[in-house]
Amino acid sequence: MDQNAPLNPLPIVVWVLALPMIALEIVLSAGANGLVGGPLAIGWRAEAMQTLAFAPDYLRQMVVLGQYPADGLWRPFTHVFINPDVTGTLFSVAILLALGKFTGEVFRWWAVLVVFFAASAVGALAYAAFPWTHAALVGGWPANYGLIGA
Repeated sequence: MDQNAPLNPLPIVVWVLALPMIALEIVLSAGANGLVGGPLAIGWRAEAMQTLAFAPDYLRQMVVLGQYPADGLWRPFTHVFINPDVTGTLFSVAILLALGKFTGEVFRWWAVLVVFFAASAVGALAYAAFPWTHAALVGGWPANYGLIGA
């Protein structure tokens, strides 16, 4: 390890998981603050949450109808990439980088991906298992908890 490195080296797979969260937050924050996108950019976060968030009622409706559109099937895996605010993203990414470093040094790159996305999906399905949950699930915490377990 280089003693002069400004950051501890991270496995590439951790950067592959963290960079979409970071990039999305930069774009959404820039839009919300009027730096890009004009007046329509204020609604980008809400639109991203509409597209990426896991909605337990949507999953329940898919099961009842026996129809499984792609839009509903990717949500248990994509809700980890959108956060409700900048602070949530900062904490989620910081925990991902820390836990990903430890996990990535022990597991192969593909195993880190499997743990990350399996924990994301299991967390979403467990959230939907409680019939009183109706709010959308967003944030990287289910995946981060999976990395804790790993």
